[in-house]
Amino acid sequence: MVSNSNHDRINILMVDDSSTNLLALEAILRAPDRNLVSARSGEEALRYLLDNDAAVVLLDVYMPGIDGLQTAELIRGREKSLDIPIIFLTANTTGQDHLSRGYSLGAVDYIVKPIEPAVLRSKVAVFVELYKKTRQVKRQAQLLEEKNRELENANLERLRMLIDLGHELAAEHEPLAVLQKFCESTLRLIDAEESTVAIWNEDKSALRHFFRTNSKGETARSGDIPPVIQKALLRVSTQPRPLRLDESDDLLLADDPESDSVHSVLGAAIVSGSGPLGWFYLLNKKGATSFSEADGRLAQNLATHVAIAYGNANLYAEAQNYATELSMEMAVRKQAEEERARLLEREQSARAEAEAANRNKDEFLATLSHELRTPLTAILGWSHLLRSKKLNHVDTLRALDTIERNAKSQSQLIDDLLDVSRIITGKLQIDQARLDVSKVVDAAIDAIRPAAEAKSIRFEKSMEVGSFFVFGDQNRLQQVFWNLLSNAVKFTPKDGTIKIFAAVDEVHIRIAIKDTGIGISPEFVPFIFDRFRQADGSTTREHGGLGLGLAIVRHLLDLHQGSVEVHSEGKDLGSTFTVLLPIAGESGVPKPDPHTLPARNELAFNPPELLNGLRVLVVDDDPDSRDLLSTILMSCGSDVRCTESAADAMEMFSEWNPDVLVSDIGMPNEDGYSLIRRLRQLNSARKNIPAIALTAYATDEDRLQALAAGFQIHVAKPIEPENFVTSIASVISLEAISTSVCVPVPED
Repeated sequence: MVSNSNHDRINILMVDDSSTNLLALEAILRAPDRNLVSARSGEEALRYLLDNDAAVVLLDVYMPGIDGLQTAELIRGREKSLDIPIIFLTANTTGQDHLSRGYSLGAVDYIVKPIEPAVLRSKVAVFVELYKKTRQVKRQAQLLEEKNRELENANLERLRMLIDLGHELAAEHEPLAVLQKFCESTLRLIDAEESTVAIWNEDKSALRHFFRTNSKGETARSGDIPPVIQKALLRVSTQPRPLRLDESDDLLLADDPESDSVHSVLGAAIVSGSGPLGWFYLLNKKGATSFSEADGRLAQNLATHVAIAYGNANLYAEAQNYATELSMEMAVRKQAEEERARLLEREQSARAEAEAANRNKDEFLATLSHELRTPLTAILGWSHLLRSKKLNHVDTLRALDTIERNAKSQSQLIDDLLDVSRIITGKLQIDQARLDVSKVVDAAIDAIRPAAEAKSIRFEKSMEVGSFFVFGDQNRLQQVFWNLLSNAVKFTPKDGTIKIFAAVDEVHIRIAIKDTGIGISPEFVPFIFDRFRQADGSTTREHGGLGLGLAIVRHLLDLHQGSVEVHSEGKDLGSTFTVLLPIAGESGVPKPDPHTLPARNELAFNPPELLNGLRVLVVDDDPDSRDLLSTILMSCGSDVRCTESAADAMEMFSEWNPDVLVSDIGMPNEDGYSLIRRLRQLNSARKNIPAIALTAYATDEDRLQALAAGFQIHVAKPIEPENFVTSIASVISLEAISTSVCVPVPED
């Protein structure tokens, strides 16, 4: 088989067992657009058609082996070659049977040999042209199919992107983020060079939100709208369907330089159920001169999407704002309720404390009444019996003894009340001297021994070897130990024991009083030294008293720079009170604690001698106070003059030269603060005169104010003469006093 194959040329299959005939056919049919294929038998032709196509087959009827008719039948039997036109070539003009059979097998024509070249060319040309048309149609159909496939894929991709955008917009709860994401996604979906979206304010007078995304993916929140686009947007707002413009529209043909860069426009209104919200538009479709109808439908769909998403985001934002406001309101209410609860709790606590204080007061008054009336009953009763003169000598002695004992008991109660009053007002003072505390303890034991012997209570005293000297007030220290021993005797049953231990270390004397009495409950231990507190304050209590003794003990020991503590294992297990006092040195000054320096009131001097011949000016508006101060100072040998006002005092300064000023603070017209300021401003040596403020204003603030005004010392009324004289002496001789006593400082 001979073939001049070319992929672009049209195949013509010539089948004949004669080489001459094949050459003749080739000569007749040769053309540039044709590929002439020669086959010498039916088998060879069939083999060629297995893999190749042909515009027409020229088939000789009579051939050895498989003849032309059989070959035609086999060609028609294959689906691939079923439609190939077959022209029979035959030299037999009388074979009507062959002719009929040939046409039945699909032959399109018979050409009788010898062949007329022009006829053959024309007939073959028809089939060649038909083949060309058919091939072109197939190619166009294939191209159309490919284009449809591309469009289908593009639509599927758009649909996927649209679905994704819908999900993204639905998931976004921030209105501005919805608009920005929509602007960026729309540019990709419709494949434009620029996209812009805007939302109106409530009255449609201005834009509330604006986003623009360019081909580089850059998004801006502000920008100018070209005039040609503004005109287009007017049309967008007035029609329900999207607006598509290209260069053929009059609007884009306007003589405007800015419109030269705009080749196509696609715009749509964003509409919600309540009316227009805004609009969006796209410029210049990529790869096309205009936006398609499909782009318009997609734009309409996108406008619906963004309207719903923006509305939902606004609703969500409003809900969040409402939730935030509600949460804040709830927080405020909760805070107010908590504050109300705290106030109620504090009010209830204060009320409970007030009720407890009121109960304590009532209990104290009831106890006080009981403790005062009980001895009075015995005193009054025995007094009436004594007046009747019907008692014998033994009963008379017993009556006098009972009256004396109850009078002392009542006196002790009154003394305790007065001590507590002095403690509360800060007026309880002590007279310190060097003394042996062991003798004080012995005196207290001797004083309480009769009461102890009445209950068969034994005293066991154990004193370590050493010095037991302290610096303190003998009467007050005896009161401390008498109160502690009295309590021990009171709460210890008959045949009990009270042990007194005394030990000394480098700086302290430790004295412990341990009894075998009823003990103290752990709950009451923290309150044992409080005033008016008793473990049993009921009317059925076994032991009397006001609950003041231990409070007085603690305060007196504080004044002696000492302390007291208590320990008890519990009820019926006894209790131990331990007193700590600082040791006094040989000079009469207590040995210093390594962490404490001596107080100034421990320094000794003789004030009356220092005041002898001292000129003192007293300024006070109260005549009784002036007389008292003048009498005290004159008894110390001082030269005293008195005035009743600050003005008189200033005149006295011009006539007399006092050494010390004693001035009241509260006076009519001009107070003591003004007087001392005027004196301190004088241009003479008198401005540095020592001055003492004497006033009934006795708070710490009053003292600081007096010192700040220019006074050296603040003395509170009412005064005690000795303290008053001491204050004046300290003002005029601070340096002498500070050097009169040498206080050793311990080494580290």
